[in-house]
Amino acid sequence: MLTEFRVRNYRNFKDELRFSLESEKNYEFHQNIVPNGVIKDSVVVGYNASGKTNLGRAMMDIINHLTDEKRENGLKVFYSNLYTPDDTVSFVYKFKFDNHILEYSYEKESVEYVQQETIKIDGKKVIVNNTDTCYVCLKGSETLNLDNWDHSISLVKYVYANTILDKKDLDCQIFIKFIKFVNQMLWFSSTEGLKAVGSVSNSGNLLEEICNLKDGVEKLEEFLQEMNLPFKLVAKDKGEGKTIYCQMGDKEVLFSPLMSSGTKSLVFLFLWYMQRENLSFVFIDEFDAFYHTDLSIAVIQKLLLEEQIQVVFTSHNTDIVSNELLRPDCYFILEDNSIKPFSSLTDKALREAHNLQKMYRAGAFHE
Repeated sequence: MLTEFRVRNYRNFKDELRFSLESEKNYEFHQNIVPNGVIKDSVVVGYNASGKTNLGRAMMDIINHLTDEKRENGLKVFYSNLYTPDDTVSFVYKFKFDNHILEYSYEKESVEYVQQETIKIDGKKVIVNNTDTCYVCLKGSETLNLDNWDHSISLVKYVYANTILDKKDLDCQIFIKFIKFVNQMLWFSSTEGLKAVGSVSNSGNLLEEICNLKDGVEKLEEFLQEMNLPFKLVAKDKGEGKTIYCQMGDKEVLFSPLMSSGTKSLVFLFLWYMQRENLSFVFIDEFDAFYHTDLSIAVIQKLLLEEQIQVVFTSHNTDIVSNELLRPDCYFILEDNSIKPFSSLTDKALREAHNLQKMYRAGAFHE
């Protein structure tokens, strides 16, 4: 899982922002949410323009040069901080795989090209790409010809695509897990026209795509009913391709015009949920912008059950800030180029019985 992310000079983050997903807190409740000290599920709250959306985009920058997944063209605009546009943008990711730490750091001037990058495994440099030197220290890469390397391509990506790594070697195993993790990252937002970036099939026609999934319509109906939206759905092809109809008594009505903004957002979430076996990390920006609080809570509870997926939610809704859902070390406040968990923003020993929302509104969580 991802344990730490740092970014500097990106959009509104002029100074380095550090987002740590490690916790040393020993709360006796919701221990499954923080396995081995790594926060699996978290919620980031913050005022408008605090940078919640930019945090997600920054965390997903890694897929732009390490994967072949879809890029968001909007990321190219105002890439670096406007106060220091000539400085490079720097990123650092730390991952934990089987108690081993892989750190990937790199710098860019634009979204497309990496200027320098380094991978460390348990503190040892195994890939280095900078103006002074380039080398690879992974078993199986001994015959790799860097003369054929196009420098517009990440060296890390080039190594993975052109090397038969020794899968018995521990460093190679960790490196391969890292590449797989990145290829299974996803960012999506319902507030920007149902956009998704990363490892999810999305043709642009939600209902048609769901029709093409095995038992997709039946599972969508079940999913919506779990969220207390009791639609009766059926797939039909009336000459213009498959789509979903809603049964209204004796009638079958097109589902699309019946969907509210909240239902559309939920159907969009369902599409990636159906592909969750291929996901490692999901960042859901303003996940509940169109949801009632009860629906927001139901969605979080549903995703908490996915033990193999690390999820970061952002939200304005303080009604979901509750120990009944998560823990004080899983709620974060983003403000003034800093992101900190509630647990580190008070001297009070927080317990399960504490009302986190009331404390937050009273200003209890500030440095």
